[in-house]
Amino acid sequence: MSSGLKVLHIAETVRGGIATYLNELHPHQSASFGPGNVHYVVPSDHRSDLVNIADDAITTFPRDGRSVLGLFRMLSATIRAVRQLQPDIIHLHSSLAGFVVRPVLWFASRHTRIVYCPHGWAFGRETGRLSHDVTKFTELALSPLTDRIICISESERADAIRAGIAADRLVLVHNGISKQRPMLDTRAAPWRSDKIKVLFIGRLDRQKGYDLLIDAARALGNLLDVRLIGASVVSKFNVDDLPANVSLLGWMNRNEIEAELDQADLVAIPSRWEAFGLVAIEAMRAAKPIIAFRIGALPEIVEDDVTGVLCDEVSPDKLVEGFQRASQLDLPAVGQAGYSRFARLYDIRQTHRNLTQVYADVLHIQKTEARRQPKLQSDFSNNLRP
Repeated sequence: MSSGLKVLHIAETVRGGIATYLNELHPHQSASFGPGNVHYVVPSDHRSDLVNIADDAITTFPRDGRSVLGLFRMLSATIRAVRQLQPDIIHLHSSLAGFVVRPVLWFASRHTRIVYCPHGWAFGRETGRLSHDVTKFTELALSPLTDRIICISESERADAIRAGIAADRLVLVHNGISKQRPMLDTRAAPWRSDKIKVLFIGRLDRQKGYDLLIDAARALGNLLDVRLIGASVVSKFNVDDLPANVSLLGWMNRNEIEAELDQADLVAIPSRWEAFGLVAIEAMRAAKPIIAFRIGALPEIVEDDVTGVLCDEVSPDKLVEGFQRASQLDLPAVGQAGYSRFARLYDIRQTHRNLTQVYADVLHIQKTEARRQPKLQSDFSNNLRP
């Protein structure tokens, strides 16, 4: 695609996987589409999560938790950015941005193509029946207001089709990251332990299953030494309830995370639901084996007993069994198998090429519609003649 394409990314929150997604993608989109043509709308308290992206490429909005006021501010910031940038593509990230922005922009900015990536369907999460039904109905109702819906895993695409979303509106684009690991922070304290060194990276919220990991670590005090990188975003985390073999490190920058990852023996991804799991491919890039539940896209990424261990049921007991099974494996060899799989399947350059094709496809549809419009008007006029 020729340079000059203008893309506006919008997210209600970026902390965690979406920030990684955007940080990895930005240099490729910026190089392809031209300096100043890739812009972002993100909450002001998450601005620092976007690294090596200039301030003039980012519009921020104040956000005090997830509230109606915060969503209104996101919408206002989006409208300002649209007026300023006049984007060709608006790329929405996650369900709240999709719910709020799509209806307004579909009617207010019809010349702009809307691409939406849910990063995990809201109706696929662990919620009550009413919330599940409402979010599924909303996604189905809003899908016609979207030129393309990007699914980051085959399981996410299958869930969309089961929900009634038209298959021809869906496109599968796997997440990817650079093959080049970020520099390791040389100031990291050595992680010395005779136990299996287990690293968790992510939000300390129910979705990510950190509590299941803590329960398993408590049961396996003689086997595991666990470190948690992250903090709570949605729920509250009780730091006083940690067993002696679990340490909380808080949020870290990418270089600090890589240093901890380098010292780990095993990466735990105990999510209750997961659309993709960027941490999985980050672990594979670092040649680290993975332990996870057999949910969402994780079975598409992790090969059981080859690149990691998959547990068949989301529970602390099954996680304990998984760790016991992992302790019998040659973990460095399993990690190397994971790196080979990563290098073959999850390169960010492929993600960028696929997204660029999605943009090209929806812009081609727009041009086709524009060419057809005069003919339709002519046909309509002719039909009115006696």
